[in-house]
Amino acid sequence: MVSISASASAAEQSDNAPRQPLRAVEVTVNEYTETKTVVDGKVTEVKASPIPSATHFFTPQAPDYRGDSAYGHFTGQVHYYDPHMTFAWSLKLHASVAASATGVMTERATATRNGRAFGYADSHPALAANYLVHSSFRVNTSHYKLTVDEHFRSGRSTKYITTVFDFLVTLV
Repeated sequence: MVSISASASAAEQSDNAPRQPLRAVEVTVNEYTETKTVVDGKVTEVKASPIPSATHFFTPQAPDYRGDSAYGHFTGQVHYYDPHMTFAWSLKLHASVAASATGVMTERATATRNGRAFGYADSHPALAANYLVHSSFRVNTSHYKLTVDEHFRSGRSTKYITTVFDFLVTLV
């Protein structure tokens, strides 16, 4: 969800007053993680875990983010000063979550730009559940949504964890 609001002084300018640029803009970006447990082909539980203080947008002055959910630790960083801007990210499941795995983990990451797929995909079919999943892709000033799907066997069930990081890249 993205919401933009202007400060009262900028929003209340009369039509006769000289036009001034907006002085304050607030951008809200949400990140969340969801887990689903499947036993014998049936979903037994679904949990969502919002990440505290997950509101984030990237600027040259604040190019990185670190956050924890109930399931893992996520980092993201925009490299502004390369010839092309790049977004690098990583996700590692918490030790308590990874410890429940009884087999290898499969990971797949995809991203959208302004709501449309642009060809980014990252996939690893057989990783240890405690692996630091990481990747990067080129960005420009836009709205992105990175979705990371992980699943692994846990006893008789399969645990599915989806992490979504919704963010904006700006130059101001």
